Amino acid sequence: MNFLLENIDNPELLEQLYQESPSAFEAHLKTALENNTESETLKVWGARLSYRPPISQRKISLSLLVVLCLVTGIATKIPEFSFIDGDWYYPRFIPLLVICALIIYFIKTIRPFGDIQKAISIGVVTYIAYLIVLPARTDSASITMALIHIPMFSLSLLAMSFMSNNWKTTDSRLGFIRYLGEMGIFAVLILLGGIVLTGLTFGLFSAIGFSIEKWYMDYVVVLGLVSSPIVATYIYDSVQDRRSRFAPMLSNVFSPLFLITVVAYLGATLYQGRSPFTDREFLIIFNGLLLVVLAMTIFSVSGKVKTREITALDYINISLVGITLLLNMVALSAIVFRWVEYGVTVNRIVVTGANILIFGNLILLLKQYIHHVKSECGYEKLEETIAKYLPVYTAWSLFVAILLPVIFRFK
Repeated sequence: MNFLLENIDNPELLEQLYQESPSAFEAHLKTALENNTESETLKVWGARLSYRPPISQRKISLSLLVVLCLVTGIATKIPEFSFIDGDWYYPRFIPLLVICALIIYFIKTIRPFGDIQKAISIGVVTYIAYLIVLPARTDSASITMALIHIPMFSLSLLAMSFMSNNWKTTDSRLGFIRYLGEMGIFAVLILLGGIVLTGLTFGLFSAIGFSIEKWYMDYVVVLGLVSSPIVATYIYDSVQDRRSRFAPMLSNVFSPLFLITVVAYLGATLYQGRSPFTDREFLIIFNGLLLVVLAMTIFSVSGKVKTREITALDYINISLVGITLLLNMVALSAIVFRWVEYGVTVNRIVVTGANILIFGNLILLLKQYIHHVKSECGYEKLEETIAKYLPVYTAWSLFVAILLPVIFRFK
């Protein structure tokens, strides 16, 4: 039975129930409104919980979107029109260009320009200055790892611009995770459409004797690649009004399939006698598997309807996280073995740290997930576990990007 319908004439009790468990209350309210569309009490509660302040968020114009895409695309061609070496420029600044365009996008949607936006601006300027002074050594493993992890820090700046003054709240952090998933899906769809358009364009112009392949690839395709995340953000933010749920939906669809795949993969691995202790490529696959499972679990949890009801998907996620933890322990054992056997290197330090971070995240997720299933409590603690762990990844990216090169003297 729906406890809202049972206590609809008791406003004090309704308030008490909401304060005790907002997530469960919202889930029951949705069902109650479907069954009792004429209740003024339920309508008031619905308006109260669905209300979003209109004063701070505004949509950007299509003209600004076009300008952001064009400026980003032109910035990618700077080495071709200047003395700057492309081998130095592209690894450092291409991720920054796209993420900075997204940061500008979200900063332009927030008014007024406050302390958070100022802090983000200072962070971006500092980020650019560090990239400029970072030594250009292609043979340096520490610098290579720094260039790989610096974009992770820039994602933290993007998160701040997305969340603005609500950056401490669980809902805002989960909202940013959902945004990354939805933006990624929309960007892939845009790129797939671009591939079809590119093929048709080549075919049409070749039919009349024009060869535009090189020019088209150098300019139009490059512009499309760097613009796809920006356009995808506009679709999610302005067109879909941040209500799209493709990422959790796909995670829910592929979680059981992925569980079957992981179990079958482990069985085949044992049968063939493959070992991550001696096979470096196998160890890399293990680590990639950890990241995919972690992302799928987080997207699934962040997009789940807040309710006390336990579904089969919850048990699938628990099984997937549990099996992945076993894989993680094997991977960590293999990394320690390689430390003992071959010594300490920058790459092994980074891989070890990343595995420990993911291991800790999975342990906390599994613990809270089991607690959620056993007690049939709300998703609040599980969501808090995801949200509170995000700064750990920011701290790790800063360590690898700044301190590790200094420790190894940029070697």
